[in-house]
Amino acid sequence: MAGSTGERPFGEILTDFSFWKLHVINIPAIFISGFLFVATGLAYSAFGTPRPNEYYPFKYEQEIPIVTQRSEAKSQLDSYFQRQDELSKAAPKITEK
Repeated sequence: MAGSTGERPFGEILTDFSFWKLHVINIPAIFISGFLFVATGLAYSAFGTPRPNEYYPFKYEQEIPIVTQRSEAKSQLDSYFQRQDELSKAAPKITEK
C-alpha cells in the first residue's frame, strides 16, 4: 500500500470487539453524567449562573397593557404606566465599575 502510515484502518477499529467493550460503558456514562450535572442544579452552582426561574424576579416581571374598556382606555394606560414607574424605582440599580 503506497503512502501507508502503518496505523490501523478506521473501519478495523470500529469493528474491533475491544473498542466496543470499552465504549459501550463510556459513551452512555458521559451523557448520563452530563444530564445529572444539569438536572441536579450543580452546573448552576458550579458556574454561578442563575437558575431559569431566577433570571427575572416575579415582582419585576413586565406585563402587557391590555385595554378592556374602550371608553376608559386612557385611565387604564395611565394606571399601567404609573405601576411601571413604581416598579422601576424599586428595581435594583445597575452600576458599572
